[in-house]
Amino acid sequence: MKKFQFTGLIFTLFLAFFTVSCAGAKGEAEKTIDSYVELLKAKNFARAWDMLDQESQEVVGQKKFLEDAQNISGNAMFLKNKPIKINEAGDRAIMETEYTGQKVAFNKLPDAKITYYASKNNGKWQVRLQERIDQILEERKRDSIEIPIDPELIETAKLYKDKIEVKNLRNGEVGDGPTAQYMMDATVKNNTDKPLSYVGVLVKFMDDAEQKVLFEKTFFVIYTRQIEEIYPIQPGEERNIIIPGYDAGDIDGNWTGKLQWEVNAVKVATQAELIKIEDLNLPKKK
Repeated sequence: MKKFQFTGLIFTLFLAFFTVSCAGAKGEAEKTIDSYVELLKAKNFARAWDMLDQESQEVVGQKKFLEDAQNISGNAMFLKNKPIKINEAGDRAIMETEYTGQKVAFNKLPDAKITYYASKNNGKWQVRLQERIDQILEERKRDSIEIPIDPELIETAKLYKDKIEVKNLRNGEVGDGPTAQYMMDATVKNNTDKPLSYVGVLVKFMDDAEQKVLFEKTFFVIYTRQIEEIYPIQPGEERNIIIPGYDAGDIDGNWTGKLQWEVNAVKVATQAELIKIEDLNLPKKK
């Protein structure tokens, strides 16, 4: 009986210690995120940058950070923080938000969601740009493989590619000097009876005789970003597009501009992807 009581006492003390530790971790992490948000509200982006962990700074960079920071700053008065969550190890925290007031309808747009993350490094809590890190690393991963698309998109393309026209596709250099960049343009027409949120085209960079493929890559000529007011292409719609292209200097062989292409990735738009900003009845900017 005494042994049981002693064991129970140890367990009670451990549980109490664990509870206090979790509460302490939550408090420290929450204070870190709150301080970060206050700096963004005040547009003190330099100090907010200093609160980021090393990987966030190295992977995301100041330019992309500033774009995101300005977006949060502009929406901060409409955001309500949800309760913070801590992982079992007590070194990672996440705080989701929801839109309120005039922008409550933004909660329906997945791309508009804002979530804060924090990590504990060497005993110190720092803000972590987890979603942006994941996005950038995924883009880098996709750039390193030949066909960066989901198998489901390939299967869907087999059903619809004969009814999707991609005409006059070109890849060329725009601008001069250090600001020059390669862009790709084309005309896309949706002859299906479905709205399409993504259309990927496998572009083959051919030699001058058009017998050998020097390089090939899938480019998404249609993609959906509602928060940027880029929406699915509707049935019967024809759209002229311009997207980032591929630097000809990185292509092995003598590429002289010859291209071949075919639709190889398609996603039929979901109801959520069809929601437009103007449909949310948001107040107009003054």
